[in-house]
Amino acid sequence: MSRLKKIKVEQLELGMYFCGFEASWIDHPFWRNRFLLKDAAHLQQARASGISHCWIDIDQGKDIVEEAVEDEETAPSTEVEVANAAEEAAPVVVEADPFFAELEQARMLCESAKDTTKAMFSDVRLGKVLDMDRCLHLVAQVTASILRDSSALTSIVRLKIADDYTYMHSVAVCTLMVALGRTLGMDEVACKEAGLAGLLHDVGKAFIPVEILHKPGGLTPAEFEVVKRHTVLGYDHLVKNSNIPDYATDVCRHHHEKVDGSGYPDGLSGAGIALLARMTSICDVYDAVTSERPYKKGWDPAETLTRMATWTGHFDKTILSAFVKMLGIYPIGSLLKMESGRLGLVIRQSSVALTKPVVKAFRYTSEGEITDTEVIDLSSPDATDSIRQRGGEEWLKYNGLDKLWMQRTPQPQPQ
Repeated sequence: MSRLKKIKVEQLELGMYFCGFEASWIDHPFWRNRFLLKDAAHLQQARASGISHCWIDIDQGKDIVEEAVEDEETAPSTEVEVANAAEEAAPVVVEADPFFAELEQARMLCESAKDTTKAMFSDVRLGKVLDMDRCLHLVAQVTASILRDSSALTSIVRLKIADDYTYMHSVAVCTLMVALGRTLGMDEVACKEAGLAGLLHDVGKAFIPVEILHKPGGLTPAEFEVVKRHTVLGYDHLVKNSNIPDYATDVCRHHHEKVDGSGYPDGLSGAGIALLARMTSICDVYDAVTSERPYKKGWDPAETLTRMATWTGHFDKTILSAFVKMLGIYPIGSLLKMESGRLGLVIRQSSVALTKPVVKAFRYTSEGEITDTEVIDLSSPDATDSIRQRGGEEWLKYNGLDKLWMQRTPQPQPQ
């Protein structure tokens, strides 16, 4: 079992197994959170970071050499000296970044949300009545997180694994709906309604054969017709439950309608499509195409917004503009080419400029190492780099890097 020890950064030595700084990941100079310290350049970076303490795993690397106990001649003799020595020996408290505190809460919320959504799909598949109290509780938690900091939960729900896609897609759309509702000026009650509609929008997929729903490749025309039935099948199931609001059943049926009338199942158009259904259409497509699936890589988030804007007749333009405003021109997880020649991973939005997010700039060597890293707020007058263009082909090559910047900070274990 690994044993973690907190030490001063100045005590780091080559041969130690580094397990993270006692600070937000965004502030430290390394990309990886856990590795054997064997490069003198890494040791120098750590000592120059300005961070006081870090963690090492003493079962996987060297331990520190404990300092000898002071003898009588070197021990502090006056009350002032004793007080000063005690102050120096006291643990350094590092002020937590509120965003990262919310990020950890969002991570835990996603775990419970996955369980709730799995249970929801199981109930639908078995023809049972949905546990609406549990669904509403989840929506309330999502709404509270979004109202505290919309970027934390929208970041976490991007990180799906293939086996959980169906469930986490519903959670992601719920999250995006609440955030979009907030951007559109909806009050808290209306945001919760948007969230519930997003959570339930795809329940009809519980009735679609698994071999089609999870097919590792493109669907045949006949298979696609089967998948399209999820809108009506979900609607038919939900309307039997008098506890489910009409707006949620409407979204379940109509979230694949298009403003030009070419959608399904009813060919509705324009204002004939309810507001929540028009919102869900955007959130649903965005999350689907940016997520990695067994048969395709996820699209770059920034590239996705550009493409969606060109799909004439598909989305409500006003709502799509609000959606872009909510996510930023370069959403979290986007990969950018920087003027310095480095790549830049968008890790946070700027509060002052849609086009100038906070990025983690880095170089990717031919050996697969990430070097020359730097966190840059591009909206700052002192920014040391700027965006040249979107990452394009680099997104396909390095897709998944955004999973790394949200690794857990190691916690001390009993020794």
